[in-house]
Amino acid sequence: MDLRSIAHKKHAFQQPVTADDIEAIGLRAFANAVRITSAVEPGGGMYNTTYRIIADGLDRPVVLRIAPSPELQFASEWQLMRNEYATVPYLASVADLIPRVLFADWSQEVIGRDWMVQSHLDGAPAPDRLGDYPRTLWPGFFAQLGTIAKDVHTVRGPHFGSVAGPGYPTWSEAVLASLHAIAVDVSRVGLDAADVRKAADLAAAHRILLDEITEPRLLTGDLWTVH
Repeated sequence: MDLRSIAHKKHAFQQPVTADDIEAIGLRAFANAVRITSAVEPGGGMYNTTYRIIADGLDRPVVLRIAPSPELQFASEWQLMRNEYATVPYLASVADLIPRVLFADWSQEVIGRDWMVQSHLDGAPAPDRLGDYPRTLWPGFFAQLGTIAKDVHTVRGPHFGSVAGPGYPTWSEAVLASLHAIAVDVSRVGLDAADVRKAADLAAAHRILLDEITEPRLLTGDLWTVH
């Protein structure tokens, strides 16, 4: 197997795996139906470790995404991959724009980390190619992103908070839980969380305003070209 990994800092979320790890994942996902010949980490992103997989027995490349080790994950970003997986059924309106999940494993029996195998989408990342086009065309590109975001935001849910849970009956409870988790994470890395805790106190004091929102809706985050 041709394995190409990128060097990462010791405590970074993204950590490479070995060729044996990838072969074990391939065996779990595809049994003996394929033989992985290439696994290349393309770079980009800051959280999951991603490889473009080519294998005998597959007509097209697939993408292997591996979550950070549990001990590296923040409280505010706990099990993000599982939450992403739980979100898939709610994304029917944009299903043709997103990769299909081919296999997912939360057992952590293979490499001690969650992982998913997804279909490979053709095209190039916007940060790599958008600058090649005249700026007069950019408004159309961002208008399309806005339309996609609007479609996603029309989706109603059963509770506030992460799709996979924990769920909350009110928006204020979800906001407060998120702020408290972020404060814990900031403190964990040795930084001053006073500003975050102050924001949480203000949210608690004015929760009646937050609770004017009574219907849970699916929200996208980090709306920029990298995503």
